[in-house]
Amino acid sequence: MVAARARPSVLKNEQVRYAAVARVLRRVLALNLAVAIAKLVFGYATGAVSIVSDGFHSLSDSASNIVGLVGMRAARMPPDANHPYGHRKYETLAAVGIFIFLLLTVLEVGRAAIRSFTAAREPDVTMMSFTVMLVTLVVNLFVVRHESGEGRRLNSELLLADSVHTRSDVLTSMAVIVSLIAVRLGYPLLDPVAGLVVAGFIARTGFEIARDTSRILADQVVMSEDEVREVVMSVTGVVGCHHIRTRGSADHVFLDLHVWFPGETPLTDAHELSHIVKDRLMQRYPQIADAVIHLEPPPGP
Repeated sequence: MVAARARPSVLKNEQVRYAAVARVLRRVLALNLAVAIAKLVFGYATGAVSIVSDGFHSLSDSASNIVGLVGMRAARMPPDANHPYGHRKYETLAAVGIFIFLLLTVLEVGRAAIRSFTAAREPDVTMMSFTVMLVTLVVNLFVVRHESGEGRRLNSELLLADSVHTRSDVLTSMAVIVSLIAVRLGYPLLDPVAGLVVAGFIARTGFEIARDTSRILADQVVMSEDEVREVVMSVTGVVGCHHIRTRGSADHVFLDLHVWFPGETPLTDAHELSHIVKDRLMQRYPQIADAVIHLEPPPGP
């Protein structure tokens, strides 16, 4: 059996990556806090439940950024005796934290919208209401573009999940603007309706994040078995392979497989060939952090 432990260069690159992800999260946190405060202050001042709901949505963005920073601090720790596979799943757990914040936000926004249906007060919609919403919408668009771009560049499921969260904030802000127009035209009941629409957007985002993170936590297959087999079979002397298993995130994969060699192959030769198999796999797929190769004779007739 050949165990290819994580290379020093891989660990160093991981530390650089974690630092870059943390910088992005800190920038996004500052912007999300500014947006949330603006919406909440103005929403409570005017009595617009749709703006307040959107403010809570933006506040959950900020909370998820904080959860992400805590998760990244834990995830960047190197492997140790108790965590031989490293601490990478803490990043995924941080994404789960985002889902929990979204769930709480849905409950708060939905409750506020339902209460507003029976409230006597109509929201005070002015041109400042539209200005606040439009400015925060532009900020959110910038955050989505920046965070999703950095998430793809750094292969971070946390940044990608958080950008999806913020993208839903863009959609809810647009729904709020439409509701403010309706209120201005004399349809105040559309303000709480917009609050419920906001809750729907948040719930959908939470479902998407829960679905994606559960795949990693449940060790769903990450790489194509056929593609891995193609690389293994390109090594002269290998007669087959099976039990190919992969798990982890898209950019941090753990692989193990059984490779067949002719029964008469000396153990030292099979061991050397298995290292060639390992090197070709890691060259073809740099996202492999650790590979374990079991040596076997081909199955009998």
